[in-house]
Amino acid sequence: MTDDAREQRRFPRVPSEKAVLVKRIGDEASEALAKTRTVGAGGCMFVHPEPLGVGSAVELLISLPGRVVKARGRVVWESVEGAGRVEVGVEFLDLSAKDRRVLDAAVAAASPAGS
Repeated sequence: MTDDAREQRRFPRVPSEKAVLVKRIGDEASEALAKTRTVGAGGCMFVHPEPLGVGSAVELLISLPGRVVKARGRVVWESVEGAGRVEVGVEFLDLSAKDRRVLDAAVAAASPAGS
């Protein structure tokens, strides 16, 4: 993703390495553990062992301090970084109000002061 595209995001993301269980939803359902690189109110990026397919529906269980947040989303971009290593960008489409508050608080706590 280009710097221009990152600057145009509606929701800022912060660096955050958290465990995430990624479940692809649909005919070829799969499940794998991954680790986030960035997290924000509108989505996240994580490193996954294989491509999921742009447009794929996913369910994420993201481990945050004191809670696991469940989110449904869709893959909006992928970048193959090497064998068994794919960077995946996901847009959140559905979070409960409680999980949204937990995610917002975690992002605010990780944001640099003054941003």
